[in-house]
Amino acid sequence: GYAGRLSYIGSETHQLVWAPDENTLPFSNTVSAFNQPITARLFPNWGRINTRATGANASYHSAQVDFSHRFQKGLQIDSTYTFAKALSDDQGPANNGFAGESGGARATSILDRYEDFGNVFGTRRHRWNTTAVYDLPFGRGRQFGSSMSRLADAFVGGWQLSNIFLWQTGPFESTYFPDGQGDPSGTGSGLDDTAAGFDGGHRNQAPDRNFNVSVKPAGRSRTNWINPAAFTCPGYSGWTPGTPCTTVAGFDPTTGQPLSPVPNPIGRFGNAQVGSVVGPGTINLSSGLSKTFPITERVRLRAEGTFTNILNHTNLGDPTTNISNTSFGLITNTIGSDFGGARSGQVSMRLEF
Repeated sequence: GYAGRLSYIGSETHQLVWAPDENTLPFSNTVSAFNQPITARLFPNWGRINTRATGANASYHSAQVDFSHRFQKGLQIDSTYTFAKALSDDQGPANNGFAGESGGARATSILDRYEDFGNVFGTRRHRWNTTAVYDLPFGRGRQFGSSMSRLADAFVGGWQLSNIFLWQTGPFESTYFPDGQGDPSGTGSGLDDTAAGFDGGHRNQAPDRNFNVSVKPAGRSRTNWINPAAFTCPGYSGWTPGTPCTTVAGFDPTTGQPLSPVPNPIGRFGNAQVGSVVGPGTINLSSGLSKTFPITERVRLRAEGTFTNILNHTNLGDPTTNISNTSFGLITNTIGSDFGGARSGQVSMRLEF
């Protein structure tokens, strides 16, 4: 009655949709995009030319182990563990979901699609899912109370317990600083100032990664999920966590005031890869208890109670990944997906005929 299966499952996908700006300026480490002449653009009469284009790629690789026990002696189990890795270059610099058919968030640059290459947000590295159905061993003809009266058996016997257990690691988060703050590449990708002709787009920018420091802080908690020392503002040695990553001279797009003196562009994007932070995982046990009461040969009454997250385990949401936010690394909410929210339940009775 037992079975096992070990599988490799993978896929390779090409010509996916992504969302570049056709009018991105060339990389520059001397001149801010604010000060570039319009003739430097491929299409000088335009600012941003946002489009959707094909050409993006994705790959998925997984090892899967499945164990099952067919329904015998009142028990059925199916348990599957998946170890997976999914990579793509169409998620944008601050992915918070699958890219989908629309190409996800706006791409960092049409000049180098690899800037947005990294772990796919929603694919979990580890995922263990188990379902089980168990006839409780109480009642007439069962292990316990086999000789009880029919009246007692009508209330005690014949109950069936069903369970779904999920354990998985967290989604792959991307640290970023918002558009309008800085332009380390000199391409204008990170600008959002109508005065400079870069209106719209909302292209968040990648910070630099300090590879000598672990992303996971000591004593990780909901108030300190990401180590702020692991990321920094590209090309700006005077930057401190929780402050704007202002890397270009120009004007503040919100206030219109001149920005304080800052370094010239460094001619590249930040090197922090998309999906470089693993968010909180999920643990959830959902259970149901049911029994069928025969009324006549063709009419039955089914009573059941079902509960999601019966242990009421707190499953944390996504941390703040904006490095210029004073709440960087802070988790302020819990999840509702995968039935991982607060415990909920319902009790019902159904007449079947």
